[in-house]
Formats: sequence, C-alpha cells, structure tokens
Amino acid sequence: MTPVECEFESEVLAAVLQARWPDRADAQLRAHVAACQICSDVAAIAGVIEATREELRASAVIPNSGRVWWLAQLRARREAAEAANRPMIAVQVVAFICAICLLGWCLRAASTCLSPVFARIASGLVDHAVLALAMAAVFFLVPAGVYLALGRE
Repeated sequence: MTPVECEFESEVLAAVLQARWPDRADAQLRAHVAACQICSDVAAIAGVIEATREELRASAVIPNSGRVWWLAQLRARREAAEAANRPMIAVQVVAFICAICLLGWCLRAASTCLSPVFARIASGLVDHAVLALAMAAVFFLVPAGVYLALGRE
C-alpha cells in the first residue's frame, strides 16, 4: 500500500514557501525529498504555485489610495441618497393611489348631475375600477419604472 502522507511534508512545504528550497534547505531534507515521492511532488507543485504567485504579485496594479477613498465616498453618498429617497417614493405611490381614488369618487359624484353620456363614462370607470387602475399603471408607472431603471446605469 502506498502512503499518502509523509512526516516531512510540512517541512518541505515550509522551505518552498519561505524561498529556502533547494539551495538553503538542509542536506538531510534534500536527501529525503530525493527518496520520497510524496515530498518530491509537494516540492514541485508548491514551487510552481509559489512562482506563479510571485508573478501575479509583480504584475498586480494597486490603485491610488486617494482614488479608492474618493470612489468610496461617492458610493456612500449615492447609497445614502437612495436610502433617503425610499420613503419619498412610498409617499408618492400612496398619493398617486389616493388621487386615482379621489378622481373616481369625483366622477361618480358628478355623474348624477352631468349629461347621460358623461354619466355612462363615469359609471363605466367606477364599475371597472381595476381596469382603470391597470391602465393608469401602464400609462404612468411603467414609463417611470423604465426611466428609473435606465437612470441607474
């Protein structure tokens, strides 16, 4: 049965990650790695990973701290403005619904004293209030939603 662990595996890994492998490592550890398949695999793979990490570290571009701070401030202000506008949007929606209800009530009240044609229109609107609200939503809320969605980009 082939062993899957070696007691020197952590030492080999530490030597590779500390950039001591193979030049500054103990001769005894180098001899063990030459004889042990597990440790030689660890040394080879860890060496490649460490080399790749160093290449990526060298090519990384770190932005200016002032720019990072400025962008963070802009984001915080934008999020604060959005949070402050949420209650206003809710109030506007409630006011719009109240206005539609008031308009329906006024049309119903005015339908008794106006011409019969207007009375039929008003009673049709009151009888079909759900349809009237749906039409109002299509004509007012959908364009407003599209405007807000496109404005966020």
